[in-house]
Amino acid sequence: MLLTLLLASSGNKLAESLSHRNAEPILSMAERRHTARRLLLGGRLLACPPGPKVQVLRADFNNDGFADLAVGVAGENLGAIGNGGAVNVLYGTASGLTGAGSQLFTQDTGVPGAAELGDGFGDALAVGDFDGDGFADLAVGVSLEDVGAVVDAGAVNVLYGSAGGLTGAGSQLFTQDSPGVVSRTEPHDDFGDVLGAGDFDGDGFADLAVGVRREDVGATAGAGAVNVLYGTAAGLTGAGGQFFTQDSPGVPGVVEPDDEFGVAVGAGDFDGDRFVDLAVGAPRGFRRQ
Repeated sequence: MLLTLLLASSGNKLAESLSHRNAEPILSMAERRHTARRLLLGGRLLACPPGPKVQVLRADFNNDGFADLAVGVAGENLGAIGNGGAVNVLYGTASGLTGAGSQLFTQDTGVPGAAELGDGFGDALAVGDFDGDGFADLAVGVSLEDVGAVVDAGAVNVLYGSAGGLTGAGSQLFTQDSPGVVSRTEPHDDFGDVLGAGDFDGDGFADLAVGVRREDVGATAGAGAVNVLYGTAAGLTGAGGQFFTQDSPGVPGVVEPDDEFGVAVGAGDFDGDRFVDLAVGAPRGFRRQ
């Protein structure tokens, strides 16, 4: 296993890197999408059991002081649309979580995009206040989304929090063809297979790291990459975004076929400088390092 740390600093976003090889992993790198996963989120290690991937995150989407719960159900069938995917949201109260007022989001419920066979909406989740309004927002990975004629290119939906909870109004859809997002959609990239949120540039807005584990880098198939989208008062934007591979300046390692750099990401302040940093897993990288 190869674990790369991208370290943030004042005014530099994510830049300086460190590399750790053959160390005890911070993140368990799942080589297949339906195996057990562990994700480092806000300093806590959350585990997903084997089987169809279900991810659970808590945050205060309606800013009422009670934590709420988002549950990704990527294998949810939507009528005849097999594995279209969904996200359930349960809201917290003084008595705990309740199904009353809960929500179910799919790409057929006012969210950009359209539910399609095998999309896997809810495949990955990340929480952050991307627009800095005090309400937690939710990024939803749709890693098998077809983008036009490009099969399984992948996408990310972003739902914004409000006093009424999460809403599809004003929500966003990002792909590698979105304005400002670096690179371009290609078949089977799996953009959005993993997500990590944190304020990488310290400006008070949460930012989003998007794993693209099957990204081809030049002629190197499946080398992998990570896109970073930055938060603003208007929400996430591709403008000023970053794109990292193992051929990026300062990133240790070398792109090689099927390294899958970006198969896992984790955000945290690893060097104690109060800027959120990013750990990126490349599960096959160690064999040739």
